[in-house]
Amino acid sequence: MIFPRLAGLMAVNKISHKQISKIIGCSQQATSKKLDGKIEFKRSEMQKIKKYFQSIDPSVTVDELFEEYIFLSA
Repeated sequence: MIFPRLAGLMAVNKISHKQISKIIGCSQQATSKKLDGKIEFKRSEMQKIKKYFQSIDPSVTVDELFEEYIFLSA
C-alpha cells in the first residue's frame, strides 16, 4: 500500500479492504488496486474515505490520507 497514513488508520480501526470498498462503492478487487497505487482514486472516492475517517477523528484531511498520491500525481 502506498498510503501509510491511510493504512495506519485502517489497521488501528480494524477497517478492511472490503469496508473501504463499501465506503467508496467499488469492487474489492478495484479497491485493492487503488490502495496499491495501480489504479487512481477518484477525488470523490478520496472525499468519501476522508468523511468516513473524520467521523472517527475530525482532524483527518485528504492531504494527510493521500499525501503520497497527491505528490506523485502532481
